[in-house]
Amino acid sequence: MKSVKSIYILLVVVFVFGSCHDELLSPVPESVLTTSNAFNTSGDIDLGVLGVYNSLQSKVQKDYLLMEMTSDNMYAEYYATEPGLAEVEVLEVSSENNILNNFWKTSYNGIFRANSILANIDNPTDYVSGEKEQYSGEASFLRGLFYFDLARIFGDVPLVTEILSVSEAEQIGRTSKSEVLNQVIADLKEAINTLPNPEDIERGRASKAAAMALLGKVYVHMEDWANAQTYLGQVVNDFNYSLVGDFKSLFSLETESNSEAIYSVTFIEGTNGQGITYAFAPLGGIYGYLNNGSRVGRPSWDLHQLFEEGDQRFEVTISETQLTANSQPDDDPIWYPYVNKYIVPMAGSSSGLDLPIMRLGDVLLLYAEALYKNGDSDGALQQINAIRERAFGNNSMNIVSADIGDEESFMDVLLLERRLELAFENQRWFDLVRSGRFTNELSEFETEYNPGSGQAEIQRIDVQPYMQYFPVPYEQIQLAAPGVLSQNDGY
Repeated sequence: MKSVKSIYILLVVVFVFGSCHDELLSPVPESVLTTSNAFNTSGDIDLGVLGVYNSLQSKVQKDYLLMEMTSDNMYAEYYATEPGLAEVEVLEVSSENNILNNFWKTSYNGIFRANSILANIDNPTDYVSGEKEQYSGEASFLRGLFYFDLARIFGDVPLVTEILSVSEAEQIGRTSKSEVLNQVIADLKEAINTLPNPEDIERGRASKAAAMALLGKVYVHMEDWANAQTYLGQVVNDFNYSLVGDFKSLFSLETESNSEAIYSVTFIEGTNGQGITYAFAPLGGIYGYLNNGSRVGRPSWDLHQLFEEGDQRFEVTISETQLTANSQPDDDPIWYPYVNKYIVPMAGSSSGLDLPIMRLGDVLLLYAEALYKNGDSDGALQQINAIRERAFGNNSMNIVSADIGDEESFMDVLLLERRLELAFENQRWFDLVRSGRFTNELSEFETEYNPGSGQAEIQRIDVQPYMQYFPVPYEQIQLAAPGVLSQNDGY
């Protein structure tokens, strides 16, 4: 990992890109590109772009620590593997928190790599038709994604879109969140103009539709409902995406590439796998799936109780009981609810299951929100009910107009549906913050339930409005020139 300062120092010395090919699944040896030979061919640029994806692969495996563990969906069970988790969980976060610092460094590492691609995109002369545009679009998309997450986590952050010298890097302070988001919009519009359609690009690489979906989400965050409806509507109506019939198939190794997957980060077990499956699995493993787990976090009883009878998403999302790896098939399982969404067969601690960034279920619910905000409540209900009909197998549990009599009621319905549909997919914290509900919802909720006593533990947090943003890591403030990098209010 590299700090904001050392990100730019790295350009002067060496480019090290951990890359992968074959749909971003199989790693290849590191390509070391010095300033004398970097990015002279289209192959160099391709390896560089894969290096940006590599940064994203590193980042997304830990995103849940700030985007789910901070919400009412989860509570921490085992702290030892994630130093700093105890204070993150209850939003009492210091600027020296390791989780925050790693998030910052990994994000800026990806931004550095994307900037390097965009700064050198004109160097090669051996591009085939469409290659240059694709690589430029991928770098723009990924830079936009990194900055969008940084802005939502920290608010104002350093905005850097070019290669800097060491002395220049030390003088880069924080840019207003609004200006950062304007850059994200510019990056994503560039990506839309240059990226291929989904059917014309390898699995695991960003497409035009992925950029449109992400841009629509940015506009939702900014409450620009007209633009949100435009871009989300294009994803829904102009491409061949459709909801899968079986919710479980979204999180299965055999069917992870499906009609609903707009953009997912790809992994392969063992050689280039992700650690979320192992992190969410209980100690002692799961019979027939994996031999162990680190149970970093578990689903809250607050979430558990919200699933209605007949909702097929429940058993996919949460398993109430555990049958350990060394059990016999006819043994009685024990009560131990755990996050089941990413549990797939694996031999060690590295899973090959892809991690979704944008999928159609997410887009349809954002589209519903934009439609409602623009006065089309019938259209909004249509999108929400498409999700519910998949969840229940029929229209018997559809939402009707009487359920959304006013905007507050509509948001109750929408945010609940997003919570159930997208649990543990890194959406809940952002939904709570952007809707202004996080101070109320997180002040008190139920975590671990004891079926013997019929009681659940209560987690109480003194949530303050300033906690919508996390503190700027102390290490980053120290690496900048004195007084250049300021701290967020409240920390």
